[in-house]
Amino acid sequence: MGACGSTLMKPCLGETDVRYDANYPKTIVETDARWEKLTGYFKVNVTSFDPVDGGAAQPGPYIESVIQTHSSPFDASRTIGFYNHTVDGSRLIVNRYYFKPPAPFGFCQIPFEPPAMNAQPGSTCGVNGQVDFAGVYASLTHDNDGTLKIGRATGSYANSEDGIWDTGGGSYTKLTDDSTFEFTFVRQDEFSSVQSFVFFDDDTAALSAVHTMIPMQRIVSANTATMVRISEEEFLAGIEEFNEAFQVPQPIEAPMTSDEVAKYEGTFPAEDDWCGGVMSDVSCTPSPYVEPDAQMKGGFIALFVILGVLLFSSVALYFHRKAVEAQKKRYKEHFIRGIARNITISDSAGRVSPEQLKKEFDHIDKDKGGTISKDELKTFLKSGKVGDISDKDVEAMWAAIDIDNSGEVDFVEFIAFLGSCGDEFDSVSKEQKAMSKADKLKYASQRLSTKCLVMPPDNDKSAGQENA
Repeated sequence: MGACGSTLMKPCLGETDVRYDANYPKTIVETDARWEKLTGYFKVNVTSFDPVDGGAAQPGPYIESVIQTHSSPFDASRTIGFYNHTVDGSRLIVNRYYFKPPAPFGFCQIPFEPPAMNAQPGSTCGVNGQVDFAGVYASLTHDNDGTLKIGRATGSYANSEDGIWDTGGGSYTKLTDDSTFEFTFVRQDEFSSVQSFVFFDDDTAALSAVHTMIPMQRIVSANTATMVRISEEEFLAGIEEFNEAFQVPQPIEAPMTSDEVAKYEGTFPAEDDWCGGVMSDVSCTPSPYVEPDAQMKGGFIALFVILGVLLFSSVALYFHRKAVEAQKKRYKEHFIRGIARNITISDSAGRVSPEQLKKEFDHIDKDKGGTISKDELKTFLKSGKVGDISDKDVEAMWAAIDIDNSGEVDFVEFIAFLGSCGDEFDSVSKEQKAMSKADKLKYASQRLSTKCLVMPPDNDKSAGQENA
């Protein structure tokens, strides 16, 4: 009948529900070219605040086996970041390196009770800084709304010992307006983190981030930052520069690669992770939103139903008329054949004399009442010598011959009916002419026997018997 959206069919579901739009772009930049702003290399200057008093964030002791998240034995008030954001078709790959300067002298003088320490193993408080790696991996989904689902976070964003967190849903990144990108990380009943990037032009942006621990029911850190686009060469040189400037210990230096760091080897999503594992990348997974079979418009359904009914009615009427016509021909021929037993049939009723027709009328009128009743007609038709006739045909013929519905047929009605039997007179006349000699002799004997059966009594003989 046609595809959805055609003249006869309802609109495609994809016209009103973008999830079913098979033509929706399958790459991030095609969905919105503004994503190109977020791609590339950036240098970021981060300022952290104490969420309680709003002052500069303070360093905190290192405790073995306790995950370092927002408090560590380094200068927490300022951090230098280098971001590498890559859009690869339908995938967003975010690798970020955060350099923290050595802790201030005053912090290093604080005597901590074990197991708390003012420096990490292999580092000297006030001398060595630190570099943290954070990875974010997101892809377009089959929701076709331009939102990217964050399927995995690694490194310092994972907040776990193995440095990997498969989000399981609820974490995403999207454009919220012409120049703002938002990253939302949610771990149910644990924490929520929202990062906003507001671009002033293609090369500069402001960043804010708020991290909330849900069990504690409080914000644990708040950051602001400026972000400036740099070249790949400046990106790599900057990593080398701050490795040296902050005297980052060799075991935890930032790498020169873009995918993952040695410390978190194996955390970068494998192809199976992208394709149905922790993400449902549109480029390699089937959509659960499949356009259903086309459905005809209600108006056309009604039209076709009406046309179907009309067609059926027309066909039924045609066959009904054919049946009625066949029935008329059948009972008329039967009647004419009955008449032909007594009189010679011409090829039309008009060529039979009125006297002959009157004699045949009187022959059928057994009670000589001057009219033919239904029983008298039925007796005549079912005499057997001209073949059988069904009761239905008898009833149909009676309805045709009893023109005034009086229940009796007079001679005028009889003549009028015979006048409508022209074709049947012709047909029976041809049958008689085509008879063999033997059939003609047999037919003549039938007519003779019929006349004998209705022969009037011999008046002379009856008179003689009465005189005797």
